Amino acid sequence: MVDQRLVAKVDALEPISIEARAFRHIAEARHPLSGAGARVHGGRWNPPDSFATLYLALEKDTAIAEFRRLAARQLRSVDDFLRRRVYRYEVSLAGVLDLRVQTARAVVELSDAELAADDAVVCRRIGEAAQYLGLEAVIAPSATGSGTVLAVFFDRLRADSYVRDLDYETWTAPPP
Repeated sequence: MVDQRLVAKVDALEPISIEARAFRHIAEARHPLSGAGARVHGGRWNPPDSFATLYLALEKDTAIAEFRRLAARQLRSVDDFLRRRVYRYEVSLAGVLDLRVQTARAVVELSDAELAADDAVVCRRIGEAAQYLGLEAVIAPSATGSGTVLAVFFDRLRADSYVRDLDYETWTAPPP
């Protein structure tokens, strides 16, 4: 059940449009535009068993930091996740919840500690409210403390919006 109080707070923020290049690290066998893993397991901005979400980083260094955080959270070495691909994307979205500034995070009552917490329940509620309102994505600081992430809700993409994979490189060793 979506928190209607939170829906009202998210709705009070003016959505933005973005055009950007983005990056994502994934296992070699995964489709570059699949958000199915996040739909099933959940992610920072979507609860488990909810909606497909494609998690992107606006900077390649952020994708690397997110990769290292993934390994650390699972108490594994980054080598355990290799071979891996880092894709480059072109993104154009018209309805994005922008949480990059503290004042916007204050409206939705999201603290910096909650933004970076391993327990993403607060972020998930916000993402669920944004998706419920028909927003296409959430853009926010990375939980790693470095860079910016974009969580795209594929089921909410508008007719003129898109996410396109452009190319990729394969990591056979840990990235620098």
